[in-house]
Amino acid sequence: MAAPPPAVAVGCLACHAPHYASDGGCVDCHRGDARASRPALAHHRLLGGAAAAWGLPASPVLTRAAALRDSLGCRRCHVTGGKGERLAIALDTVVWARTQAELRQALMRPALAMPDFGLGATGADTLVAALLRDGDRFGGASRYQVRFRAGSEDSLQAFARLCGGCHQALTGEGRQGVGTAGPNLSGLLGTFYPAAADSAWNPERLERWLRNPRAMRAGATMPPVALKPGDLDVVLRALALPPPATPAVPGR
Repeated sequence: MAAPPPAVAVGCLACHAPHYASDGGCVDCHRGDARASRPALAHHRLLGGAAAAWGLPASPVLTRAAALRDSLGCRRCHVTGGKGERLAIALDTVVWARTQAELRQALMRPALAMPDFGLGATGADTLVAALLRDGDRFGGASRYQVRFRAGSEDSLQAFARLCGGCHQALTGEGRQGVGTAGPNLSGLLGTFYPAAADSAWNPERLERWLRNPRAMRAGATMPPVALKPGDLDVVLRALALPPPATPAVPGR
């Protein structure tokens, strides 16, 4: 008896060898449309490379991605995985609505007041894997609208005079500063600012630093800042973070 003809591969497997088959179908990780034979349709909103590892819990890509997210301090401005400050859009609500190219572009060419992380395409795709893993695939996460306080003139002038020549910050009063020589100060006083546990920023530490940076770090290149009465208070008001989201009350 003649052997039966080999099965004809269909869908994604007509062009691609299977991998991680025990973890689900192709579109479970890569998106796309497995029913289409035309590449433009089959690859619609495709996820590739490191970004496609979002759905593999044991992948080392996700370990690297989470470490990268924390070292860059994404949560100092954004909510991702349900955690973070509310200075900018909640990433949980938008990452699944964006293409990989759009997410990569946003990370490699940051918007105003967002730090320039110096990420290449591979680093950006790695970070995207963590954002996708923690984001809301089905649009059910609560959204919030970012509202900035009306910045007082003394606050804007004080930040510009004391910090803005070297630093930028997205604050509760909007974007402040124009400098890029120093670190981005967005979320400086929050729990997600990338700093060692023994060097987290608070008002007292910030005042000591401004008055004499080299007393705290011998190799500091920042010069002392001449603080006028009230300067520190207005800068601290500018750097104050929005209040946490109010939990929704069932039935209301």
